[in-house]
Amino acid sequence: MDVVVQGLLLGGLYATAALGLSLVFGTMRLVNLAHGQFLVVGAYLTSILVSIIGGDPLLLAIPVALVVGLLAYPIQRYIFTPVMAQGEEAPITAAFGVGLAIQTILILVFSSDPKSLTAPYATAQLNLFGIPINVSLLIATAIGIAIVIILTFVLKRTPFGRQVRAASLDAEAAGLVGIDVKKTYARVMAISAATASIGGVLVAMSFAIAPSSGTGWLLRAFTVVVIGGLGSLPGTIYGGLIVGLVESVGAVTIGPQYRDLVVFGVLVIILIVRPNGLFKKAVRT
Repeated sequence: MDVVVQGLLLGGLYATAALGLSLVFGTMRLVNLAHGQFLVVGAYLTSILVSIIGGDPLLLAIPVALVVGLLAYPIQRYIFTPVMAQGEEAPITAAFGVGLAIQTILILVFSSDPKSLTAPYATAQLNLFGIPINVSLLIATAIGIAIVIILTFVLKRTPFGRQVRAASLDAEAAGLVGIDVKKTYARVMAISAATASIGGVLVAMSFAIAPSSGTGWLLRAFTVVVIGGLGSLPGTIYGGLIVGLVESVGAVTIGPQYRDLVVFGVLVIILIVRPNGLFKKAVRT
């Protein structure tokens, strides 16, 4: 039972880290290969604030998320959006280039030394019916669920959400009725990057993170999104829980060195049975 609980909580962290990737794909059909680097940038900027002014990393993650979102806005507006009309390969290549550039800058500024964020509760554990509960992972899961609720409300109940859904369904028609599609896409990318930044802070509270960690977390986030259903925010939560559970159980039953093999094996099986993932996409409704 301990393994199951810890796996589900780890999955909550994975889901939170993957939500921004799911949002961008569901809205723009863009596989943002720079997603992992936004996550790392959020962790490193938060570590800078902690070293300068001190304080709780989770509270400092809020202004950092705003900064990362502002940085992502012009990347989408002036780099990704202009090439999206040139086919599927061009924006993927552009995203790869942006991610590589961000990683290079991080290495030049911070070297390759890993960072981690600490808080009094980061290593604390609750005891629930004899089962140890990692507090930081519990917080990550709760934040992920809260983000899904907030984004779902925004997408379904606000004028901005209606613009996003219109641009997602038919960008050309949305432009004809007066929606600034380019600006809408840029705002979505800003929200996605801000969400990734918060995920990066949560990751750094549980694991050491380095400038090159973005690729590994991108792969894990992509696995979560594909299993949950491309573009489905609730599906991303479920996908994260599945990945965390499979990883934890696989590490115990087969060996920790094979946990990635087990996860990707499950991914392949799910894609064979359900090519679109386990849950329908919820953003494009």
